[in-house]
Amino acid sequence: MGSRGAPLIALAWHRLAGADCRCERRSVSLAPFKVVPGPPLSARELSILLAMCVVWGFHYVVIKAAMVEIPPVFYAAMRMTLVAAVLSPFLRWRTGKMGYVIPAALCFGSVNYILLFTGVSLASASASAIANQLYVPFATILSVIFLKERIGWRRITGITLAFAGVAVIVSSRGQAPPEVRLGIGIGLVALATLVEAAGSIFVKKASGFKPWELLAWFGAVGAPVLWGVTFALERNQFEALAASDTKLVVAAILYSALLASVLGHTTYYWLLQRRPVSEVASSSLLTTFLAVSFSILILGEPMNAAIVIGGVMTLFGVGVVVLRAPATAPEPGAPEAVVIKAEERP
Repeated sequence: MGSRGAPLIALAWHRLAGADCRCERRSVSLAPFKVVPGPPLSARELSILLAMCVVWGFHYVVIKAAMVEIPPVFYAAMRMTLVAAVLSPFLRWRTGKMGYVIPAALCFGSVNYILLFTGVSLASASASAIANQLYVPFATILSVIFLKERIGWRRITGITLAFAGVAVIVSSRGQAPPEVRLGIGIGLVALATLVEAAGSIFVKKASGFKPWELLAWFGAVGAPVLWGVTFALERNQFEALAASDTKLVVAAILYSALLASVLGHTTYYWLLQRRPVSEVASSSLLTTFLAVSFSILILGEPMNAAIVIGGVMTLFGVGVVVLRAPATAPEPGAPEAVVIKAEERP
């Protein structure tokens, strides 16, 4: 979600922005990728990929713990303020493109977090991690509507299975702890993934930006919006912060901004320069598995049949959508050559 927790983004804004396409010659569909075999992972690459998945998977635990202490939008505002400050040297104004960057930043730097963090605060971390995988089905559906992409029955089946899996998890709300409003929380997380999928269309239009420039704008635009929303809709934020476990909250904000966002994306782009896109994108499934495992082991969240069955259905469905090759691969730079998000969310 920014792990995004993230979570979860597959080729995070890399090709959407038209950024450094020289380092990745294969075009990427908003729906599935063509699986391109590559050499085996080196020990270094495998270690870095696993570390990235662990950081993003554990991010759900970090966010859920922070949501117990302070309001969700207040937390998001502090997180994005730190992201904006760290990445401010990468801010670049590109005439003619800012009309796309601003709405993209609203989708990826504020509205998504309002929905996502509020959803995580209401639902369990494990259910939120699984629901966050709906970005891929939503992105595929939008590619059909707006980019006129054609999909076959296998991807349609994968999309249906992914949504059905989340529905199975929602059906277990009667087994959830009384403080967890599972249905509402998962619904908000799903809406957050839809907002991000829509934002990817704007990012596609904002060609010419490098990944760090986009991330910097997401922070610069998102932070003031989040501060406005928290002051308008939330109450007693600073009182809650003063009464909270301050060390935990500070550690959570630093983890979200520096590890999950800045370091996580640095690692992700490094891997994208060296490995096939489909291989790196598929790591989001491992991230979700780790997020669920950490939530159960560390937070003590229940593992019931609905979570297991629904989770397997969703991950399998998303895997079909991500890995199933289209009938014809789009040419680089074509409208279909857009990106799946890097799996940092929330």
